[in-house]
Amino acid sequence: MKQTAFLAAAVAALANPVLAADVRIADIKAFLFLERTGKLSSNIIGAPAFIDLAKGGGNQEPATGVFLDLTFTGEKNSAPKYATATVNLIQTGKEGQQIVTHRAFTNFIFGADGIQHKALFIEGATCKPVSIEVKTPKAEKSAKLDFECKEQSVSSPAASGTLAVQ
Repeated sequence: MKQTAFLAAAVAALANPVLAADVRIADIKAFLFLERTGKLSSNIIGAPAFIDLAKGGGNQEPATGVFLDLTFTGEKNSAPKYATATVNLIQTGKEGQQIVTHRAFTNFIFGADGIQHKALFIEGATCKPVSIEVKTPKAEKSAKLDFECKEQSVSSPAASGTLAVQ
C-alpha cells in the first residue's frame, strides 16, 4: 500500500512539474559590520580602497565582516517558486592562491513589488580584495570590494586570508 501511494505521488509530480521562477539579480549592496558600535556602514560598493580595516584604518571602526544584501526580482505575488541563484565570493589568499566560496539560494517568494532580498555575512574578509559574482538563469551581476592590510596582525581573522560565509 505504501508503495502504491509513493508511486501515485511520483506520477502526479511528473504530470505537474514545478515551474522554475523567472529570477534575476537586480542589485548587490555591501556593508561593513562596525565592531565597536555593532552597526552597519553605508553601502561600500564602488567605494575607494579600504586599508587596514581590521585595525580601524581610514578613520573607520575596526571591521572584519561584510554584510551582503542581494536584491532579486521575479514574478509579482508569486507562491513559493524554485529557482537557483548562485553566489561566488573570490579572494586571493596569503600565498596567492584563489579562494572561492560558493553559495546557492533556491527558494524565492516575491511580494507585490516582485522583489526579494537574500543576505550573506562574510567574516574575515577585509584584508584582501573580494570579487562577488551572482548568477541566475537569466542574469548576472558582479561587484568588487577593494580591501588591503598593510600591517597584518596574527590575531586578526581578516589577516588569515580565509572567508567564512554565514
